Amino acid sequence: MSVRKNLEYYEKLPYRIILEQWDDGGGPYWVARVTELPHCSIHGSTPEEALSEIQEVKRDWLKSNLKRGLKIPEPVSYKYSGHIRLRIPPSLHKLLRDRAIAEDVSLNQYMTSALASSVGIDTAKEEKVISKAGVREKRARYRSSK
Repeated sequence: MSVRKNLEYYEKLPYRIILEQWDDGGGPYWVARVTELPHCSIHGSTPEEALSEIQEVKRDWLKSNLKRGLKIPEPVSYKYSGHIRLRIPPSLHKLLRDRAIAEDVSLNQYMTSALASSVGIDTAKEEKVISKAGVREKRARYRSSK
């Protein structure tokens, strides 16, 4: 049995919306966009305004593409393992390790905190954004040093 892919079908799909603060010199504003739908975005003065308006913009985008017979991308689910293979220069590896030692945390914990900070997560205000592996690594280091 074929599913009829109409506006109602697409509106129920779990599209991912990204909200970002931008500033192009005229003062900060917020941009909401649907990642799977090209050029489907809106800006607002506040995060709430941008998020509220993106739903209408998404609906208009879907209507327009359905009317024109254009392909509409569907969300793709992805499972995140929490593991990343990353190649970095040895000099950067040394700097990161030195900083981790200076802050008395594991390299994994330090890098997790640095990455979280780079995407706007304040680890001082948030609950610990530390992988289980990072916690185990730190505990093992404390046990071995006693």
